[in-house]
Amino acid sequence: MFYNFVKGITGWLLKILYPYEVVNMPELEDKAYLLVANHKSNWDPLFVSILFPKQVRWMAKRELFEKPILKQILQGVGAISVDRDHGDAKSTIIAMRALKKNEIVGIFPEGTRVKDVDYDRAKPGTILLASRTGTEVLPLYIEGDYKLFRKRRYIFRVPIPFEKEKLTEEEYQKRMRALMATIYEGRNYLGNTVE
Repeated sequence: MFYNFVKGITGWLLKILYPYEVVNMPELEDKAYLLVANHKSNWDPLFVSILFPKQVRWMAKRELFEKPILKQILQGVGAISVDRDHGDAKSTIIAMRALKKNEIVGIFPEGTRVKDVDYDRAKPGTILLASRTGTEVLPLYIEGDYKLFRKRRYIFRVPIPFEKEKLTEEEYQKRMRALMATIYEGRNYLGNTVE
């Protein structure tokens, strides 16, 4: 499989050049998960994927698929194309199908690399996927920059179970803000609020 080939070839080299520490990695069951993280670098999907024995299906911006070579790579590793500027029903359906097959879907809800934290920037589609499918969310905070021989940390927060339910637009946004506070600050997730 192309995904395992890329992961295997690059994984060992990257561990040497860009050392890292993993904190609170949960024991995963054989079921679907939504992996949700802050976004610091284009390297994030590759490095985070190395942490998981199972394939991560990353949701990636549509513009990346417009470059022929990159498109082939992204399709080869199972990435899901997303239109960030408009409601993208097709990518949502593809992600939901992946979750029904007990796959891991990875999302950077801020939609782009960020330096200044702004919870309102995060798209609520993550909460829509979690609540429509009842999928457990794995919040992950990526700490540190990608500098040669400089250690970073991948800090997992407490996994968040979701029940299948339909929410209002306001509830989606409130819960997304709460999830971002969990990722960045480690706060306990309590749905529409944080503790």
